[in-house]
Order: sequence, then structure tokens, then C-alpha cells
Amino acid sequence: MQYSAILVSLLAATGALAAPSSRRSVDNEIRVALSDLGETGAQVTFKEGVRDVQVPALSGPFATLEVRLGKGVAQQDLRCQALDESGNPIVGVRGANVDITFADGGNGPWTFKKPSLVSKVICDPAFKKISPGALDVRVVLQNQATELGTQTVLTSGVRAESSPQGSTGPYETVELRVGELVDPSYRCKVLDHKGRAITLTRGANVDTTFGDGGNGPWTFDKTRSVSSIICDPTFVKAA
Repeated sequence: MQYSAILVSLLAATGALAAPSSRRSVDNEIRVALSDLGETGAQVTFKEGVRDVQVPALSGPFATLEVRLGKGVAQQDLRCQALDESGNPIVGVRGANVDITFADGGNGPWTFKKPSLVSKVICDPAFKKISPGALDVRVVLQNQATELGTQTVLTSGVRAESSPQGSTGPYETVELRVGELVDPSYRCKVLDHKGRAITLTRGANVDTTFGDGGNGPWTFDKTRSVSSIICDPTFVKAA
């Protein structure tokens, strides 16, 4: 009995008896890993059950973000968010999912739409998956005379280019409809069959790029076929 008591004391002193508590701590861990797909990365840990904001030791730029939840974390659908250097949410993609908040789900990392500097990472029990279409940019081309119309959907946040879905026209008008999480100042342009930007008018506005603004369609200078639609966060309204 004396030897047993001594053995228990030694185990306690070396921390062997504390192992289960240590495992519980790891199981309750909330960790976000940022990577540039090379040698650079950063990891931050978060408190459970509250909104927690952390600044990574390195700002990147990073290409991926992975949420890793211990099995003991109560909210297994917890979502986190990365902010860029301007404080804007970074858009990420994983499979068919596009979002500005990211979950674990055991499905590996999310890939940023473009490599981005990360100023902060936020994990919040209140974060939810965005609604379908919230980040979409929808371009509607129409020709009332021929009753021809088509809608082309592009993703916001990066330069995106596509041919009109279904038909190249000819068309008379174009309208931009942006999702609820897209900057309302977002702009696109349409190119004719020679690759030239088509001049458009809406009220007193004349431009080769067009925005939403909730003010309806823009009218072509004349009926034209459309070879390409380009949407770009760097496009600005004409001076």
C-alpha cells in the first residue's frame, strides 16, 4: 500500500494524472489557421460562447482560412470571419459555397477569392451562413422589340468576365442587380462584338460602365450584340 501511495504521488507530480484535463482543454479549442499555401501562416485561438476578435501575428497576404473546432466545442456550426486591411469581410470559397463567414464542418480550408491581407479574425456565435445570391452580381440584357432577354450571374469581389448566357443579342438595354452584401457602387461594362465598351445612358448619366442604384436599366447608344460582360471592383463612375 505504501508503494502504491508513493506511485500515485509521483504520477501527480509529473502531471500524468492531469492528462484528461489537458485533453478536455484541447477538445474545447477554437482555432483559425491562415495560410499563403507556402511557408507563411498564422494561427489564432478564440474564447467559446462569446464574440471574440483577434489580430493574427502576421497579416499575410493569405490565400486560405481554416476553422478548427475541438470535439468539445458546444456550437459545432460556429462561424468565423476575416477582415481585410480596410475592415471589409473577405469572401471565401469552399466547393460550391461562397460566403463571408466560415465554418469547420470537417471539410478543410476555405480559399479566399484573392490573396488578402488580414487585419482581424472574428468568431461570433451569432454569425450565420449568408442567403443564396447575397454576393451575386446579376446582369440583365433585354431587347423589348424582339422580346429577347438573358440574365448572367457573376461573383462580386474580383474581376469577373462572362459571355451573356443564352444569346449575344442584339440588345437595347442592360441592368445591374446586386445582392444584399454587394457594395451598391459596384459597376460593370458590356463589350460589343469588336471588344469595344458600349456607351450607355440612364437619365442624365452617360458612361461605359454601369451600376445598380435601384434606378432600372441603362440604354445602349444603339441596338448592339454583346460579346462579353465584365464586372470589376475597380470600375468607377465617369467624372
